[in-house]
Amino acid sequence: MTDNKSAWQKQEKAVRATQLAFDLSSEVQKFIKKSAIDEELTPSDMIRRILGLEVKSKKTRQRLSFNLSDEEIALLAQQFDIPDADKRLVKQKVADLLIKHVTDSK
Repeated sequence: MTDNKSAWQKQEKAVRATQLAFDLSSEVQKFIKKSAIDEELTPSDMIRRILGLEVKSKKTRQRLSFNLSDEEIALLAQQFDIPDADKRLVKQKVADLLIKHVTDSK
């Protein structure tokens, strides 16, 4: 029962946190985001660091994500000449293409 009470208190504290959103210039946002990537932090943690607040989270593994419709997955599968039902293979081929793009750009 004590563990449940402790978990509930942590959740209650998180609920009381206030999220702040800022409309800053593109230049300011880019600088903060690039700094966060260079430091392997989230933009939120980078802002906390800039403000001199505690950064509790560990360094993050930056992930890229985007959304694809079923039609786009089918289109990419066709482009890669693989079955469109194999979404995992489509994902791997997209990752390979992105890596190649970066390698070729250097």
